[in-house]
Amino acid sequence: MRKILAVLTVLVFGLVLVACSPDTSEIDTFLSPNKIVYTMDETNANGPIIETGDFEFYSIQKNKTSSRVDVASTEVTSVSLGNNIYEITVRGHKYNVYVYQTGYEGTVSNPNDIVVSALSPTYGVENDADKIKNVNALFFTVITNQIDLEKVQVISAQFNTKANTEVIKETGANAQKYLATPENYEDNVFKINSNNVLSFEFHDLNDTVQVIKNLSYKPADNQLPINTKMENTWLGYVWDWVFIIPISFLMQFFASLFGLNSFGLGILFATIIVRTIAWPIYAKANDMSIKMAVAQPELTKLQNKYALKKDPASQQKMQMEMMQLYKKHGISVLGCFTPILQMPIFLAMFQTVYRITVPGGMYAANVNNHKILFGLIDLSAGGFNDVTSYVLAAIVGVTMWLLQHLSQKKPSYAKNTGTQVKTEQAEQQAKTMKTVSNVMIGMMVLTTITSVNALGFYWIIGNLFSIGQSFINRKLSEKKYEKTRASQSII
Repeated sequence: MRKILAVLTVLVFGLVLVACSPDTSEIDTFLSPNKIVYTMDETNANGPIIETGDFEFYSIQKNKTSSRVDVASTEVTSVSLGNNIYEITVRGHKYNVYVYQTGYEGTVSNPNDIVVSALSPTYGVENDADKIKNVNALFFTVITNQIDLEKVQVISAQFNTKANTEVIKETGANAQKYLATPENYEDNVFKINSNNVLSFEFHDLNDTVQVIKNLSYKPADNQLPINTKMENTWLGYVWDWVFIIPISFLMQFFASLFGLNSFGLGILFATIIVRTIAWPIYAKANDMSIKMAVAQPELTKLQNKYALKKDPASQQKMQMEMMQLYKKHGISVLGCFTPILQMPIFLAMFQTVYRITVPGGMYAANVNNHKILFGLIDLSAGGFNDVTSYVLAAIVGVTMWLLQHLSQKKPSYAKNTGTQVKTEQAEQQAKTMKTVSNVMIGMMVLTTITSVNALGFYWIIGNLFSIGQSFINRKLSEKKYEKTRASQSII
């Protein structure tokens, strides 16, 4: 039986891994030319000699990435188009190259005319990861954004271009002029999984056109732009409109004060305001702890009364009497879940810190100044190679430890209430809670180091606010406890 269960467990685990693994099936292919100009020495009777590295062939995959594919020389063909221009074909993809011949430019009316042009995200790029990133930018675009050609080049050769190193390179806005978008493209980019057929119309001798199928997709939540025009799921609409958009509005409002566009200033004030709004929820949970403290002497007597009575009838009677005590002191079981109400607010704040700077967001331009403390800390930077990440992580750890220590320290009224002698189980539970707290602090420190500095800055502000909040609530709670105890004549 155990063997069968073990086999079933392995099978289920395997199915889960398969279901969760990214889909690497091929959805398209792309050819990126690296060389479009050849000399006569680089030709033979059939035309230019195309060598490895003269172009790169990529498989475009469904998981929104690409991989380079090796191509055999037998899969490459060339056909003369006249004017020393040759059409190169590789697995159905075509591009034109020019063979420079000394003195040939003198036989044409205008030596500066563009002979051939090509779209190349890999020309002059040495790093393979950067090449793949540039290729991906052609085929996959985050929702709300139009295609980004900042790293993609249009390379062109004139009649008088003597070598491949002399080609004309155009990127960004200069490359954008060749782009022809479909009707309603500006609206389509706001839709989830919108496929757009984009054409690059080059003004070369043969009026070459290259077509790219670009997908506007919805990324992971923390990488999603904040935009009211963006298509979303019904849950996404609720989450964004109820939490993310109001918080991001606050953040950008304070960030853009005095024209500073300071991301740090936005985080500071938005954190204070959001935490202040959530204060009543915190206070409600604190009230519950006061009522529990007031009721503790009676609860202790009740527990001691039934300490040796373990039969079902006695235990049931104890539960009934305990419920009567809860009712007497206004303690609701639902009140124990009050702190959970804060979680969506804090999670929304966490997400907003990440999402508000994502390109395509409606407030991204208002928080584009990421430097704080006279430029010493860049909130958009982070990671193991950034020294400031370690400084922020250390402060996060210290403030989190202080907050935990303060939260676990009993107020004076709790010390004065009757308590049971700690059992071995209770002591073990206390040790477990301490371990969990330490692990949580460690995780926050590690996350701060590996994430953008903005997250660490937000946690520091939040921790300092919570420490001050705990001090104030402790004083208020002590006064409220005395008032409640006096009203109920508890001595």
